[in-house]
Amino acid sequence: MKLTVMTLIALATILQAQPSISDVLHDLDQLYRSENSQADMSMHIVTEHWERTLTMETWSLGRDKTFIRVLSPARQAGSATLRIGSEMWNYLPNTNSTVRIPPSMMTGSWMGSDITNNDIVKEITYVDDYTAEYITDSAVNGEQVEGQLYLKLTPKPSTAVVWSYIVCAISTDPTLPVWEKYYDRHDALIKTVTFSDVETMSGRTIPTVMQVIPSDKPDQSTTVSWSDASFNEGVSDDIFSLDNLQSGGN
Repeated sequence: MKLTVMTLIALATILQAQPSISDVLHDLDQLYRSENSQADMSMHIVTEHWERTLTMETWSLGRDKTFIRVLSPARQAGSATLRIGSEMWNYLPNTNSTVRIPPSMMTGSWMGSDITNNDIVKEITYVDDYTAEYITDSAVNGEQVEGQLYLKLTPKPSTAVVWSYIVCAISTDPTLPVWEKYYDRHDALIKTVTFSDVETMSGRTIPTVMQVIPSDKPDQSTTVSWSDASFNEGVSDDIFSLDNLQSGGN
């Protein structure tokens, strides 16, 4: 098919308007964390057989340290997760035991949710662990939404994930995720992640609701909601220790 001069000009204009992919990926990676962060959030989990809501507090320091403490319900209160670099541990207060999570389990479910261990501690980053390319609207859902960019993210060979690629929509002003769709090697949809309820917290604009729906269980979902967050206001390095993990919040 021959491209007309006007079509070429239009394509060139679109390409010029697209920001650097590395800048977009960096913005997405830093969305909920920075030099340090603290957040209060809830996680509502719906399955075929049960439903529950966890409240928790999270901290991060740089890209290498994450700490999460479950506050309620009573049955899970005191449970905690710690990541330092590539090492991750879970503390289970009911048995007063600390369990190291091996790399082979990083794609497993966190607290029975549709969110993986990798997701909850943000060990994997878009910048370091994926290659990315802009794609057209025809590869998404047939229509172009003004003010949105579309990327295809392919995990690098060293990236331990169970999907073959991610297609994502990103709003451009500001740079925020709109949705992500995860596919297997047969191009079958694995899960869809949507982002909504954009608010400004601690001077940063973020989606405060993220929902994950597995494609093979459309009536199942995990919804994470941020009620408060602070960025670059200081976090003690003492939080990120096995002693703190095993304290149960006491």
